[in-house]
Amino acid sequence: MRRLPVYLLIDTSGSMRGEPLESVKSGIAAMVGGLRQDPHALESLHLSIITFDREVKILLPLSGLETLQIPEIVCPDSGPTHLGAALEVLCERVDTEVLRTEGERKGDWRPLLFIMASLRCGLNRCRFSCWVGDQRSRK
Repeated sequence: MRRLPVYLLIDTSGSMRGEPLESVKSGIAAMVGGLRQDPHALESLHLSIITFDREVKILLPLSGLETLQIPEIVCPDSGPTHLGAALEVLCERVDTEVLRTEGERKGDWRPLLFIMASLRCGLNRCRFSCWVGDQRSRK
């Protein structure tokens, strides 16, 4: 069965401390609980959780729903938000964890990425692009 890799990038900088992070944790628990009720999701969905503040941490490598244990997610009192570093780690993980199609063997589905962050952008606008896998440029 082909896997559907799902990556959660979670901002754990100081701006997420308290209610924002608690909301994210509640949402993840509800999402996992709901997905476990779907037999197709149980067979195919694999989840990874990566947090970022001044450091990027892989809290949960790509794991199937059946055995998945949601890790403790904490954040420091204050600190920067290194989203760029988190995206770099994400690209490295996708390159190593996502199976590609080879010959007759089908690879994984294209990965999904969800970013949960408290971002402040100038002039109330924020724009960024993220390419994962074969479509991103390699430098």
